[in-house]
Amino acid sequence: MQTKYRLVANQLIDSINRGEYPVGSALPPLHELTRRFDIARGTARSAIAVLVAEGLAVVKQGAGTVVCATAPTARRPDNRTPDREHLHVVLSGWAHADAEVSTRLGLRAGGLVVHRIRHHRSGRKLVQIDQQWIPATVARRIEAHTGHDIADTESTPHSNLITLMRHAGLHPVVAAITVHARMPEHLECARMSIPPTKPVLVTHQVVHDSTGNPVETTTTVGSPNLACPMFTVPVPA
Repeated sequence: MQTKYRLVANQLIDSINRGEYPVGSALPPLHELTRRFDIARGTARSAIAVLVAEGLAVVKQGAGTVVCATAPTARRPDNRTPDREHLHVVLSGWAHADAEVSTRLGLRAGGLVVHRIRHHRSGRKLVQIDQQWIPATVARRIEAHTGHDIADTESTPHSNLITLMRHAGLHPVVAAITVHARMPEHLECARMSIPPTKPVLVTHQVVHDSTGNPVETTTTVGSPNLACPMFTVPVPA
């Protein structure tokens, strides 16, 4: 049996696919969703989080939740998937957090974390690079509840950990997002095929569980000219 927030999310996805909310338009605000579906505000937030996690919407400051894609349809006759954004885990393993990551996660400097690198591609072009850090306690809890070792790319190729965190009882919610622009590093220029004179957008995000403890932090680097920056599960307050 599907949860109430998943049912609401499915109805919103159906509305997007029918064209009621075209790409670039804003979804109804939380207070309207609570009235329309007779649900609690937290349920509405969780439904929006599903759409964001599935790459169908992003949360933009001042604009609300904006549709950035439609749900994938059946395969084309030539068996190729539609040319849309794809997210892949390219590296995952144990590491010791540096001072900045430790501060974001509330750990002692050098605390043990799982470090994951994800690539966002549009077609064949690499458009964004994520670096994720997850505290060891969270990684072990996910493994204990789901059987997935998120430090092992082969064992857990999941590009998004939100569902696994929910199954582990963590109820993740984005608590802080900061964004700034800077000039790209040499490796970023090479990997994303961008000129060194073109600024990149850097997003730092911290995800908390329902008790307020940090469970994940992500740094995303990508072009500020993207129509829909693919932040990781931002959830409106």
